[in-house]
Amino acid sequence: MTNKVHFANLNPLRFIAAFVVIIAHTEQIKSAKGLTNVYDIPAINIMGSLSVDLFFVLSGFLITSLLFIEKASVFNISIKKFIIRRLLRIWPLYFVIMILGFFIMPLFPVFQIGDPFVNVNDHLLSNSILYFLFLPHIQSIAIGPILYCAQSWSIGIEEEFYIVWPFIVKKFNQKKIVYFVIIYIIIYLLCCILTTIATHNKLLVSKFSYDTLFKVMIIVRQRLKFDCLLIGGLFAILNNKISDRSFFLTNSFQLCVYLVEFILLLTGFDFHGFFWEVHAVLYGFIILNLVRTQTSIINLDYPVFDYLGKISYGIYMYHVFAINLVIIGLNKFHLMIIAYPVIFVLVICLSAFSYKFIERYFLTKKNSFSVISTG
Repeated sequence: MTNKVHFANLNPLRFIAAFVVIIAHTEQIKSAKGLTNVYDIPAINIMGSLSVDLFFVLSGFLITSLLFIEKASVFNISIKKFIIRRLLRIWPLYFVIMILGFFIMPLFPVFQIGDPFVNVNDHLLSNSILYFLFLPHIQSIAIGPILYCAQSWSIGIEEEFYIVWPFIVKKFNQKKIVYFVIIYIIIYLLCCILTTIATHNKLLVSKFSYDTLFKVMIIVRQRLKFDCLLIGGLFAILNNKISDRSFFLTNSFQLCVYLVEFILLLTGFDFHGFFWEVHAVLYGFIILNLVRTQTSIINLDYPVFDYLGKISYGIYMYHVFAINLVIIGLNKFHLMIIAYPVIFVLVICLSAFSYKFIERYFLTKKNSFSVISTG
């Protein structure tokens, strides 16, 4: 095993992304329950999906960087070890959440929400098969989101990416990888544009045809949504190529990136539905600068944020459970004013417990299959 590799600020960035997802989904669940909310504010409405896109870019950057380091250090990439490491990191908590959403919480009607969430038992076999095949993103579109599990749609996309990406990094040099990513993103965007045009074609007078095409459009977008992960990979390559004197690392450029991202988020501008690529590129530049602490204008690498980042997978997976329980309890006693502090405390406690008593065991096993030590 090589010396430990550490990318500064990435764990805190994970926590920030999880933190923002909690805000967006809290307002969404309050809206679904008919409670006072601000979910209709554009910034709140899109921040949840943007935070997941940040997760994607960050994952693409980190995984690609580690694969390059492994390839350079031992002149090879062990696909088997890579897949086992991903399995040990993702599967345990994924199945805990699946058990919670499929078999435990449905026993308590008071903890159900209704629309837009579906009754998991109505299509239990189909739902179970799709989740066991790590296709929660397809299940959510084809049947409907399952309460307490719906957030795992992003896990399905990441798992598919992890199956393919190490083969590409192993086989091709960085220049060919850049070409591959650019071509893929162009084709993906064309597919999104064409399916969007099809659903808005006035010749489609049949509601059935429109609904079917719309579902196809969403499936195409979700089934092939590796673009943000690939953009993260591009920035991993850029990180290997540029020097500390690069324009992309200057204070003025960093300030510009943070300002543009803040304005886009604040206004909720969605580029007519194609906003994720723009934000993904901005996230890439933010990550590129954060990992280079000698030039970064922001430093988040403090022990408390580092720890919260380490348990951020749990925060992301448990947060819907915590949100719904807190809202039900506090609304009953007219104490919604303290909802956010209670939600954050509860989800952090759940995630810390899960990390210590469930995830850590598998993470220890994961180290046995690591070519590179990370920290």
